[in-house]
Amino acid sequence: MKKKSMIFVTTWLIITSALLCGCEKNGYSDFIIPEQSESTLMPVDDIYISNNYSGIAPKKEKTLKTVHSSDGICVIDCKESYYDITLDYTIGSYYDVGAAYAEAIKLVREDYPAFCEGYLYENVRAVFNGMNGEYSGVLKRVESFYKSLDEEYRQEIDGFADKMHGNSEGLKEDGVLSRDEVILMQFIPDILRGTACSVLSADGKTTSTGDRISCRVLEWQLGSDNQICTGHSLVHVKNGDKSYVSVTYLGFMTILTAINNDGVMISELDVGSGEKYTSEGKTSYTYALRYSLENFTTAREAADYLTTNSELYPYCFNAFCTDKDYACIAEIYQGDDFGKSVIRDSNTKLNKGLDWKNTDYICAVNSFAADGNKDTLVHNAGNIIRWNRYNKLFADENNISVDRFKELMTCEKTDNEFIRIRGAGMVHMVLADYSQNSLQAIFTGKNGVTDSPVFIDLGNWN
Repeated sequence: MKKKSMIFVTTWLIITSALLCGCEKNGYSDFIIPEQSESTLMPVDDIYISNNYSGIAPKKEKTLKTVHSSDGICVIDCKESYYDITLDYTIGSYYDVGAAYAEAIKLVREDYPAFCEGYLYENVRAVFNGMNGEYSGVLKRVESFYKSLDEEYRQEIDGFADKMHGNSEGLKEDGVLSRDEVILMQFIPDILRGTACSVLSADGKTTSTGDRISCRVLEWQLGSDNQICTGHSLVHVKNGDKSYVSVTYLGFMTILTAINNDGVMISELDVGSGEKYTSEGKTSYTYALRYSLENFTTAREAADYLTTNSELYPYCFNAFCTDKDYACIAEIYQGDDFGKSVIRDSNTKLNKGLDWKNTDYICAVNSFAADGNKDTLVHNAGNIIRWNRYNKLFADENNISVDRFKELMTCEKTDNEFIRIRGAGMVHMVLADYSQNSLQAIFTGKNGVTDSPVFIDLGNWN
């Protein structure tokens, strides 16, 4: 054994000497190591900060101005960082509501057409590069989704478009909203995709109040000048047993994050499955989310509806469905292979390679996670890092308060160099406290995502 070791060492020395001589012979003897920037590697502990929300109530913002549509259907309270909007369907038709909403928006934002069109085309260019103004493919998608909508929803969009559009036609970036552009606004998630969201819900068994806490982080394009951050909106849809509250953008009637009077909360998360996109013969999934809010009283019913109709939607997505007693992820698959539409809850077996320690919590990022479903999580850094971060932060929290929940959701430093739960594109974080039937939110401002944000009191959903 010793003899073999000596032979190995001798051989290694000969090879090393030869390499060194070779390097010198080939002109590397005067090699100077170039200056390098300081390493950006950080100890893991350095990514965290301490935010204290203990005993600190969410901020109730002042109303700076109130406007009404001429028929009283739409009322907009202009708050400090968002618009608080009420749409009353009990005193007008769907068409009337759409028209009233557009009228009121023009009263609070004279720059709305230019503001909205600029953001719209930033989204278009992010998806359709090098088109040089040739947007016939986009327009085809718009027409497909518009025609497939229920009549009431189409009438609502018609009212909004008729009142909002200016003297322009088609899809053309000219600072004036055309009818086609106004309609495209309502289908941005369906047509242009591009979100990086996450959700987390804590069952009442693990909270200090005994009631559920659900939270949703929406990440999207903030705009080249963070301009969408000036359009945060809370929309109260007053429509009898179809009433709900939606956290969205000014003028957008599709669902991003919303909760109905029964406490059914629904949020959408894009799933980058790599399946081919098609709008032909499809319908809007965001309006399907809205239909679910308007027609179902439990999260399970909503998830069942979405999975049952999954073949109608243009691509893969997750729908976060939660109520006071139950939370699940409707994993909506659209494609030919490697996937299926299923309802994932805390009892569902996960894909191989995924670890989740505390089943009193349920989490989702931009991938499916149910066993056997297409996996873009385990080997996707953006997804697995966020999933593991949630797992690490919440696994040992067995008597969690709303304040502690908020501290953990905001405990990472915000920077653009590392993957974070609150990435640089975070639009809003919405938290539903089922012990109070109340919503609170972080709205990203013009200066972007900040380390220590203020939670805003959005009131009760019922």
